[in-house]
Amino acid sequence: MARSMLKTKKIPNKFWAEVVDRVVYLLNRCPIKELNNMTLQKVWNARKPSATHLKVFGSITYMHVDDQVKTKLDDKSKKMIFVDNDQKSK
Repeated sequence: MARSMLKTKKIPNKFWAEVVDRVVYLLNRCPIKELNNMTLQKVWNARKPSATHLKVFGSITYMHVDDQVKTKLDDKSKKMIFVDNDQKSK
């Protein structure tokens, strides 16, 4: 699954760890037949996981550039490719 995500979106192989982290995150939120179609997240936390925060892997996104880094005429954002959710911030 990780290899197909890398190749489909033409992301360099140096991001393999982030992609594997994303795959594990998604698999923990997928229903499993042996658990009566419950997710691992629901089994561990006893509540249904939300999928509202998920974004399309490899899509174009924009990152805000801090005022301390940019000059007056520089762009306020930088074009990036979405790879993984940051687990430490919203």
